[in-house]
Amino acid sequence: MSSIVFKSAKQHAIAIQKRSIKAIDLLEAYFEQIDKFNPEINAVIWQDRKAAKEIARQIDKETATGNFRGPLHGVPMTVKESFNLSGAPTTWGDPKNIHNIATTDSDAVARLRSAGAIVFGKTNVPLDLVEWQTFNKIYGTTNNPWDQTRTPGGSSGGSAAALSTGMSALEIGSDAGSSIRNPAHYCGIFGMKPTFKVVSSQGQCIEETHSESDISVVGPLARTAEDLKLAFEAIRGLRAIESTAFKNNLPPDDRTKLSQFRIGLKLNDPESPVDNDYLDKLEKFVMNLENAGAKIIRNKLPDIDNELHFMIYLKLVGASDSPHFTKEQINALTKGVKKLNNDSVSRICGTRFEGLSLLHRDWINLNKQRNKHRLAFDAYFEDIDILLAPATGTPAFNHDQKGPRFQRFLNINGKKYPEMAQLYWSGYSGVIGLPSVVGPIGLVRGLPVGYQAIASHGRDFTALAFAEAVERELGGFIPPPLCI
Repeated sequence: MSSIVFKSAKQHAIAIQKRSIKAIDLLEAYFEQIDKFNPEINAVIWQDRKAAKEIARQIDKETATGNFRGPLHGVPMTVKESFNLSGAPTTWGDPKNIHNIATTDSDAVARLRSAGAIVFGKTNVPLDLVEWQTFNKIYGTTNNPWDQTRTPGGSSGGSAAALSTGMSALEIGSDAGSSIRNPAHYCGIFGMKPTFKVVSSQGQCIEETHSESDISVVGPLARTAEDLKLAFEAIRGLRAIESTAFKNNLPPDDRTKLSQFRIGLKLNDPESPVDNDYLDKLEKFVMNLENAGAKIIRNKLPDIDNELHFMIYLKLVGASDSPHFTKEQINALTKGVKKLNNDSVSRICGTRFEGLSLLHRDWINLNKQRNKHRLAFDAYFEDIDILLAPATGTPAFNHDQKGPRFQRFLNINGKKYPEMAQLYWSGYSGVIGLPSVVGPIGLVRGLPVGYQAIASHGRDFTALAFAEAVERELGGFIPPPLCI
């Protein structure tokens, strides 16, 4: 049955509609996969199998009469623990929230169910969603399916690990600091950070804020680019509080061939150097794109100050995280950075922690600078469809849960860099709300790595069309050796 769970969500839905498989049998196949692999990976941390089976049997009855719920008819899936799922705990990995049981569905979950999906479980997260590792005191540590001594990424690490091992057909995550993109990269799957606000985050919370958190977005993860688009179409839509006057305006993109795309390149930066072997893989990927007919535009980048761009992001993403920190915690982080007496840590981590106490007038000035940079990117994308970049600086790194995150370093090309320096590749598109898709391009030292395809504001379907063309012409997801 394991081969069934690695088929795409779209194939699942079609097979159920054609009655070549029952929804209940497909669901059971996923349960078998979880029973087989979850003890080692620890990605799926909550399930309601009884309720899911009841839904699957009802879907089979509806199928028999020719009634289909939507494009995800009968597709079994999990969601990131931070999303409210009626009857399930929403803790964000914090023991103080262990008795917080959701009574309603988040917008994303409700939309997935409306499209026909069977949402049967939840996947692991780090405490308060602020790590590129996935561990907490409630549910423990999630391991990377390609090497269990390494992180699957975070904060949607459980999501990516579940998908790559065939324990879920689709997933949704959230991303302010690459929390969809780095797990997709580390686990060899697809992940999408949509344009800011085009997908409602209502119900991804402990206490509802009734507004989108700056920079952070909700987006899908999948094993195929086609499924990524399918899930995005199912969940897109504004919050109710905004939809009374506004609506999404996302132009379609019907391109199917790589030869139809103009691609710009930003493959490295001194702010966050890229592992040499990963950079070689990216450069070979560019060569393959060019051989497939894509027009590669070299030596042209958005007209911005890259260092300033990074600093703006660090402060603003810090500000967006601030509701999760007390004054005492902020003071402890600031003092800890100073005590470490490391210039790189002070510059990167210290700047992010400054954002935790940002005054509103300072936020306004930073927002002005951010919007100037957004206009520079708009001008850049007048002649370019996709800006190709790394997803992060390295493949998945070893578990390291000692001390606070600012004390952790990565060895990249023989030099030590703060782990948080890799946030550069998160914020390059994220701070100005651009859509980007991460997809797999192969292995480096036995670990999966991916590209990041950034598109212009509102051009989500361009990023998706590019990812589908890459998958069609150059390849995509492969299961980890654990599952073969």
